[in-house]
Amino acid sequence: MTLTNFFGKLSDAIHKVEKLIVMILIVAMFLALTAGVFFRYYLNSPLFWSDEFAIFTLVWLTFLGGSIGIKRQQTAAVTILVDKLNEKSRKIIASIGFVIILLFCLFIVYYSYIWLSSPNIVLQKSNSMQLPMIYPYLSVPIGFIFMSLHSVHLFLLSLKETL
Repeated sequence: MTLTNFFGKLSDAIHKVEKLIVMILIVAMFLALTAGVFFRYYLNSPLFWSDEFAIFTLVWLTFLGGSIGIKRQQTAAVTILVDKLNEKSRKIIASIGFVIILLFCLFIVYYSYIWLSSPNIVLQKSNSMQLPMIYPYLSVPIGFIFMSLHSVHLFLLSLKETL
């Protein structure tokens, strides 16, 4: 098994898990917000936790969605100059782009590890649900680790096409 195949299978497996989690989070966020509106306006007894829960699910959706976007290569890009280049040059630029994305992701993973290791973060709890804040904060390193793995696979694919 080549390195490209290994990262391809790993990236595909992560992508399947991400899609499942994102679907569950979207349904959970919808249900929490709907219940919050129903309880607040129809039963006059607001749910104190529904807004906070929706925010935490949105945070997870953001980072997992970013990872899915990288996997599918559907992130925003300005390609006005790259489109004017020949095919080989475009592939080289794409390879360089994947390396830059990978380096940025690893930078964020490293500093989010330092951030999450601080005692203040470990002991911090959310206001309404009293949930340890480490759970919503974990979305940052996990999302960027997934983005890193997708970027490695895309870089290896682009390198294979370039050479």
